[in-house]
Amino acid sequence: MGNLKFAAVLALLISVGVAAWPNVTQKSVVQGVTVAVTPGNVAADSGMWDFAVAFSSKGRRLDDEVMENFVLVGDGRSMKPLAWEGEKAGGTHRVGVLKFIAIQPRPKELELRLVRPSEAKPRMFRFSFGDWAA
Repeated sequence: MGNLKFAAVLALLISVGVAAWPNVTQKSVVQGVTVAVTPGNVAADSGMWDFAVAFSSKGRRLDDEVMENFVLVGDGRSMKPLAWEGEKAGGTHRVGVLKFIAIQPRPKELELRLVRPSEAKPRMFRFSFGDWAA
């Protein structure tokens, strides 16, 4: 069910055109927990950016405090999330959209960091814009 919801969120993002730049879903698997992140609206002229996030585990409860555990970094500046529009903690699957106030001007690279208390190192999801423009 979690993968189906993630696919629906991603399809919605693509259908409204917020996935216009070359986005690639990045996945990280640590201690049996998979986290997948896909950038949505990260346009240079947007005031808010979003990322589709999906958690999946094999039998382990997902009690992550999403708003506390993620930080967006670009050009040396860090932003905590503004909102999480998704499933609440608990269960073995969790999907939603993480929203941030946009870093202006938009950096050439963004890094979304996830610090999970049970893991030794933060997970890092890096997205590069290069010279690409929408």
